[in-house]
Amino acid sequence: MKVHVLRSDILEAMQRVQYSASGKGIMPILSGVKIDCSDGAMELSATDLESYTVTGCEANVEETGACVVNMKTFLEYLRGSGDERLAMECTANELKVQGEKSTVRLYVMPVEDFPARPEVDIPVLEEMQAGEIFRAVSKVSRAASKDEKRPTLMGVYMEVAEGEVRLVSTDSYRLAIEVLRGGFKVREEGDYIIPAASLVNLARAAGREGSLNIWRDENRGQLRFDVDGITHMIRLIEGKFPKYGQFIPEETNISIEADKKGLLDALKRISLISSTVKITAKEGVMLLEGESREVGEGKEEVETVHTGEEINIAFNTTFLEDGIQSLEGEKVVLGLNEPLKPGVVKEKDGREFTYVIMPIRM
Repeated sequence: MKVHVLRSDILEAMQRVQYSASGKGIMPILSGVKIDCSDGAMELSATDLESYTVTGCEANVEETGACVVNMKTFLEYLRGSGDERLAMECTANELKVQGEKSTVRLYVMPVEDFPARPEVDIPVLEEMQAGEIFRAVSKVSRAASKDEKRPTLMGVYMEVAEGEVRLVSTDSYRLAIEVLRGGFKVREEGDYIIPAASLVNLARAAGREGSLNIWRDENRGQLRFDVDGITHMIRLIEGKFPKYGQFIPEETNISIEADKKGLLDALKRISLISSTVKITAKEGVMLLEGESREVGEGKEEVETVHTGEEINIAFNTTFLEDGIQSLEGEKVVLGLNEPLKPGVVKEKDGREFTYVIMPIRM
């Protein structure tokens, strides 16, 4: 393999595939990036067996070929290099990267050991705006569980129906739902549990421009996302997602409207004191209190528009912060019923995002 490439081009491509490389060291080949050069282009691939990312960049290819080098080492070299143009040549044992001012030789790993790209080619969804779905992912993924003992809750549940895509996540203490309607083509209805971490990484790599297409494999074990020059395949989580509808209150008797920034700032100060925030809400004002034997106590008052009876209720401070941070508008509406029944956090403008949070017994 012999190729000439702009450092900025290969660096951008490397940054896109980096999230799929494994740093755990279980299989050394998974810590590498596969560089494949043919017909005037360079293709880069990385995988940790749970996800597989492929992207490319322009290159002047003198000799075709492929090699696998350590992702972290090569990426850090590219970030630190001051060279604009790079000449890359791979022999049996090493990849030589030469610029105007510097040269590095990196040991290569056997190309034949690098996992083959999965075949995922059955269309599910076409022409969805990447910005819309990734914005939804950033919201709902906050509620996904980090507990590996409950793998189904570590995913984002995606329901694809005619004219609608619903994204849901829960860790059993809170539940986040975003509904996307119209502006895309549904080729096949279905539901999938997608690892939340993999979806977040895809959003980081792809950005929010262009349209997105989704494909599945024959066994419904993997999804493929094509967006903005990236092909990203994700292994799905097996199992059944909880029947989440029963946890969403049909209506709320108490409505509290507040300024989003003001409420968030108050919660952040309370979180310095305690992981639990006690809320007393009545006409015109919401009192937030936090107390800890080790730290001290804090109180915050937030002006509100209150409808309904006075209520005393408590929530996990971080969980409530997460829900409010997920909102896009300047106002937040908190819907409540009773001190031990779930609360609902929504945007005032009626966007189809709902965040349900369980209270804490005081």
